[in-house]
Amino acid sequence: MTVNELARAAGVPTGRVRYYARSGLLPAARDPDNDYRCFGPQDLARLRFIVAARALGFALRDVGRLLDAADTGQSPCPSVRRLLERRLAAVAAQRRALAREHARLMALRARWQVEPDGHPDSRRLCPLLDRVPAELLHAAGDG
Repeated sequence: MTVNELARAAGVPTGRVRYYARSGLLPAARDPDNDYRCFGPQDLARLRFIVAARALGFALRDVGRLLDAADTGQSPCPSVRRLLERRLAAVAAQRRALAREHARLMALRARWQVEPDGHPDSRRLCPLLDRVPAELLHAAGDG
């Protein structure tokens, strides 16, 4: 199979197949006549495995470890379960952080609904933003 055929069979963009091949997760033979990457049926199973693991949020390095285990005849399933538990914990932590952020923003919105609008001048552009509590400014960062 070519990159295009493999991508079509797996239902993914060709760029994703090429990316996984470049990253070493999806080794490919080369056609001696045209130097195109060649894939077999086992590569389709491997690609589907990679796509499923990535869809669950597993990191590329973790997917590589899972594939290494499978390549040596070991079941990757125990590691898949552990990774899923880690992802669940991470998502739960994100949810808690988002809930805190939501509460802060809701409180700010409630305050701002009773604050008067202001006009820009030489000292400030928006009085609402000038009165954002310091703890929110430090918590948000600037990415």
